Amino acid sequence: MTPFGIRKRLKALLGTGDGTSSRSSAPPRKERAKVELAVLDGEGEEQVVSGSADDTLVFISGNLVKPIGTGCSDSTCATCRVEVLEGEDNLSAQEATERATLLANEHSEGLRLGCCTRLLQGSARVRAFEFIEI
Repeated sequence: MTPFGIRKRLKALLGTGDGTSSRSSAPPRKERAKVELAVLDGEGEEQVVSGSADDTLVFISGNLVKPIGTGCSDSTCATCRVEVLEGEDNLSAQEATERATLLANEHSEGLRLGCCTRLLQGSARVRAFEFIEI
């Protein structure tokens, strides 16, 4: 027991106590559907990871041994470009900004940027060109 019941009071204020707090805690987050991303590297090795629907390919790949590489924070470098091999229908639509970045960096319009592309449902299989070596 801490002096003056400080720990118990803090938990009650934060809404993390034993339910005796007069404050209500935040409503539980809505569970998002699970998706599966397969990432192929230049040597033909495939990594597969599960994630949550509506997350970007870069975010989902963050749980891989070799995540998709990134070089900027505003989708201007095209380091995270990927080639979609399967599951294109499960991805978000390509926007004008994404197309412009690919063209400005002299890449095919058929590629996608992993930082802009969201996996909305099901699964997708992509080939990445840059990786973060951990």
